[in-house]
Amino acid sequence: MNGRDTMALTAPYPSNDEHDATGDRSVLSRHSKITGDLEFPGRVEILGRIDGKVIADTVVIGEPGEIDGGISAKSIAIKGRVNGEISGDSVTLHTGAKVNGTVSYQHLVIETGAEVEAQIAMRRK
Repeated sequence: MNGRDTMALTAPYPSNDEHDATGDRSVLSRHSKITGDLEFPGRVEILGRIDGKVIADTVVIGEPGEIDGGISAKSIAIKGRVNGEISGDSVTLHTGAKVNGTVSYQHLVIETGAEVEAQIAMRRK
């Protein structure tokens, strides 16, 4: 870049996420694959595939994302596929989500068009 060129950098999601106390963000990019249990500080966005359990403050499974294993987080938003146990304070299954397994939650939103084949149970605070 020369002195006249400028580049604007923007975060892919808000930095003041109420469920992300650390401010840390991680992304597993599309076409990536990881096998094993993973723990992330702050927020993680999954666009690739994980065979294992994911633990974080906030987990976002993008439309191309897949998890075969499970998720444990304060806030969970799923647009992709999850096969396994999902445990979160706030769980949102967006249109196009495909969930198979168990879901435990304190607050649950299931949008029209989400495909859910799971045992669902509300957790007490």
